[in-house]
Amino acid sequence: MAIEAQGTRFFWSTSTSRSTVNAIGDIVGFNGPGGSAAVIDITSLLSTAKEKLVGLNDEGQLTLDLNFDRSDTGQSLMMTDRAARNLRRACIKFNDTSTTEAHFLCYCLGFSISGAVDDKVTANAVTEIIGPITWTTA
Repeated sequence: MAIEAQGTRFFWSTSTSRSTVNAIGDIVGFNGPGGSAAVIDITSLLSTAKEKLVGLNDEGQLTLDLNFDRSDTGQSLMMTDRAARNLRRACIKFNDTSTTEAHFLCYCLGFSISGAVDDKVTANAVTEIIGPITWTTA
């Protein structure tokens, strides 16, 4: 069964623990997390076809599309942590009946701001996920 994106919430911690989190406000869209793994070629001269192993999981990136709001605590912390290269814990709380959550460590790699004539000021935050994602339901 599909779940509605409306109501999905994102949190940014001031540490690597789950205890201190701040909601990131004014999110209008997101992409990720999305993982992949490397393919390791182990073919030898005696192989009759390609032989492969799967490498370590890489959980990829999470990007957030935002209405820029410098007074928003979550956005401000992401900007500060990007500049300081701080490793932080993030959480996504989905809007489903079982309250699915994804917890992971990440760096904020980028926080860019843009605007145009007769438009709002927007921002795009890019995070790089470090290690595994822990999925829970409440």
